[in-house]
Amino acid sequence: MNKFHRTDFSDATVYINAKQVDTLLSDEDELTRKVGATVMRELGSETYQPPLLPEVALSLSEMANQRDVSIREVENAVSRDPAVAARVVSVANSAFYSRGTPIRSLRSAITRLGLAEIRDVAFQVVAQTRIFRVRGYGDHMRRLFSAAQAAGLIARKTCQMLRFESEMAYLCGLLHDMGEAIILSVIAEAQREKRAALPELTTLRPVLDLLHATAGARVCSKWGLPELITDAVRHHHSPQKSETSSQMATVVAIGDILLAHAGIGCEKKPVVPLEEPMFYRVNLTPPDVEALIEYAEAIGEDEALIQQLE
Repeated sequence: MNKFHRTDFSDATVYINAKQVDTLLSDEDELTRKVGATVMRELGSETYQPPLLPEVALSLSEMANQRDVSIREVENAVSRDPAVAARVVSVANSAFYSRGTPIRSLRSAITRLGLAEIRDVAFQVVAQTRIFRVRGYGDHMRRLFSAAQAAGLIARKTCQMLRFESEMAYLCGLLHDMGEAIILSVIAEAQREKRAALPELTTLRPVLDLLHATAGARVCSKWGLPELITDAVRHHHSPQKSETSSQMATVVAIGDILLAHAGIGCEKKPVVPLEEPMFYRVNLTPPDVEALIEYAEAIGEDEALIQQLE
């Protein structure tokens, strides 16, 4: 029979299964172990349900892996979700994609963007409305979402420079840190059930840093996303442990470094290119690295670059 004990954090009483404190948590302080065990127990439960992935996102994800999908099929899928349809038209008219001629119909927007981009837009809507939205942590969620969008753009840019397959790059960047929002939603729900105050982010930072990649990969798996995405999310802080032949985990890790360099969603941590070995795991040249740094800095200095995709 599993043994449970009680611990208090933020004036809440939380029940913890001691057997869930595995080697991942063994070297952490007591609070981190206890809160981390609670989160792991919840996410590891067979009954855990992640944020609902709308039918349109599932349909577009499946279509993106098929050949000979017609524009009409894509239009029918997108038109069932007004929020996604509106975002698709908006993105098609943004400075990123505009060709001088305004787009007024969904079909024209689909033709301009292409299926992979439409899928990315659908997941962007999901991320903004269902993942990076935890009551009580609103400001932090907004910073996370901005960083997620920037990470997607940087991952796509990096793949294009390296001539890697870039179709999944944006999604890998967009979702790489969603585990942080997932963990906060689990903790917030537990606190609401106890009618207790939410813990401060500074208190939870060790847990978030330690478990967000595992939590994000868990949700990717529950959603049935391609293993390439799940692997990149799980290993973006340890790409050498990637279990696929893809270099996407390294690409996302590079994006994380550039986000910190530009201060997007976090405090600035300037990078010295020649002292950062991650850049050279995928044979980026020094000019490539400088171009990526400039790209990240441009995004960090001009939020409109991200807002054009909103």
